[in-house]
Amino acid sequence: MSQAASPTKWRTSASVILVSRDDGNNEDYKVLMLKRSDATAIAVNQTVFPGGLLDSEADESVAWLQYLEEFGVPQEALRRLVLIRDDRPAILAPQGSGCYDRFFKRSHIWAREITLRLTAVRECFEEVGLLLCRSRSQLDFGAATCAQDVPDLESWQRRVHNKPAEFLTLCRELNVVPDLWALHEWSAWASPGFIRKGHETAFFMAFVDKQPELLEEPSEVKETLWLTPVELLRLADLGNVWFMPPQVYELSRLMGIKAYQSLLEFATKRSGLGTTMFLPVGYNCQGSMVFVLPGDDFYVPEPHLVHEIISFPGSEDEFRARSKHLHRYTYGPAVRNLELNIPPPNGHLKPLKFQAERQKL
Repeated sequence: MSQAASPTKWRTSASVILVSRDDGNNEDYKVLMLKRSDATAIAVNQTVFPGGLLDSEADESVAWLQYLEEFGVPQEALRRLVLIRDDRPAILAPQGSGCYDRFFKRSHIWAREITLRLTAVRECFEEVGLLLCRSRSQLDFGAATCAQDVPDLESWQRRVHNKPAEFLTLCRELNVVPDLWALHEWSAWASPGFIRKGHETAFFMAFVDKQPELLEEPSEVKETLWLTPVELLRLADLGNVWFMPPQVYELSRLMGIKAYQSLLEFATKRSGLGTTMFLPVGYNCQGSMVFVLPGDDFYVPEPHLVHEIISFPGSEDEFRARSKHLHRYTYGPAVRNLELNIPPPNGHLKPLKFQAERQKL
């Protein structure tokens, strides 16, 4: 069955891992990441995928369903986004009760696969001015991601940033609908339970044929980066960017697929296999902080109930020796020793080890 609902201290959010063909080489791809502004970053040069908090008024409004129906989006196209599985993590589980034929008889959208995609598309527009939307002529729901030009972009970006519910107004004005179908379910992460104001985040992956023009929102974004996963991990190794564990893990996964088309095909196919929530559980091993993830021998059945770091009476090496199945990393202040020796859950990619290039003196 679905996991118990997360405590309210986890704030729900969604992010987009946006992948573009490399302008210099059609076979390769680059990923969009952004450096948070000094006012919003929790560390110097914090770098993340575009995304942000679910806004209930904006993203769960049943007015979206009414607008989609008026626009001509068939209910079957919405149903295709919703996975029917017993093992859905709480962040992607239905928020309430009902069946899909009652989509339009509720006061809010209860399918998180829809609301979190709306969050991700809206936040992408708010942060970098990229509008992933479809016109009526593009309602074939193919694999290609549709990016729309926005007249008076800076003004609209400011309006939506200041009042997220204005995103629906923007779509009405431009006569488009958010391209929910271009977002492939990728992963889900939650902050460890000892963090007072944590996040739980659904990550989606989307693909564009060429790098779009971006408009950085100055209060949130200091810089945007289009780089390969290896280039981004190298910047982190050099100290030019700073990643939280989810960013390191996801970039390490992407090292396993080098070609744009191969990644597109993998993400499209894998998105129907579901998602396991990665909520790290921390162990203090004589000064080393080791975090375990689902499938590790030291992972606990109810990680959302663990609100403190667990003390282990031994070294990190002894902790490892006591485990046959490993899914873990060491942290402080960056991720190291990322290990997975079991099949990744949900048919996913295994993270690869990043080998830092050291110059010889």
